[in-house]
Amino acid sequence: MSQQENIGKTKQSTMGTTTSTFDKAVVLKITLYFVLAFGISYGFHLLPSLLALPGMKWLFTVGFGPFLSTIVVSYWSKTPLSLRLFSKTSWVRTMEVTGLVVFLVGTLLTNILSGKTDYYLIIFWTLYALFYALLEELGWRVFLGNELSKYSLFTTVLVSGVLWFAWHYSFANRLTMEHPLRFLAMIVGGSAGLAEFYRKTKSWLIVGMAHALVNVNPPSLPILLIFLAVTIGFLKFHEYKNKQAAVTRMPCEPE
Repeated sequence: MSQQENIGKTKQSTMGTTTSTFDKAVVLKITLYFVLAFGISYGFHLLPSLLALPGMKWLFTVGFGPFLSTIVVSYWSKTPLSLRLFSKTSWVRTMEVTGLVVFLVGTLLTNILSGKTDYYLIIFWTLYALFYALLEELGWRVFLGNELSKYSLFTTVLVSGVLWFAWHYSFANRLTMEHPLRFLAMIVGGSAGLAEFYRKTKSWLIVGMAHALVNVNPPSLPILLIFLAVTIGFLKFHEYKNKQAAVTRMPCEPE
């Protein structure tokens, strides 16, 4: 076998294969997931106006739509679903712990430096922002990411971005109604980054923290950039180590 054929096979085994033809079962699961996610979120959005009780809006958050939909569809289709927060892979777990420190410390400092002094409330809303983002990300990144894993990144971003954008109209707000094109661009851009993070790490926590840093109030661009730099740095270092290991394992050519 020629050296060129060997290289081709190596690339194929390293990169994996993608397909452009949708599996009917995948289409059915994604369609059912979206319908349920939209319906549940819409119902939870209406609930506070139907039951005027304190904290209803925050307790029955719209984020439960993607979360509960993922659990229902996974159970119905007998698709394995892990709710593990920290990865079993050591380098990913190190990234998660480092990212969590950046997220918590950075968010707390941002609130304190902005003049807020109710520390218990700051801690609560910081943790709530992460909780909410994790609810959403179980659906938009974990479920869809796994279902679309055999397709290209472009396909994953296109499908998840369009559905994520449409889902936001189950609880339409000023941004979605007055600036839909700007919001669509934000959603597609966010989908691209989060889909790539999940595809490379399979970490629910990483995508949840990245999402939460966009949602948290007040938003902090410096903290988000630091978090992204740390995450990308871990990924690049891991890729470099893999390349070095691959070179070491390559057999020497006979003289």
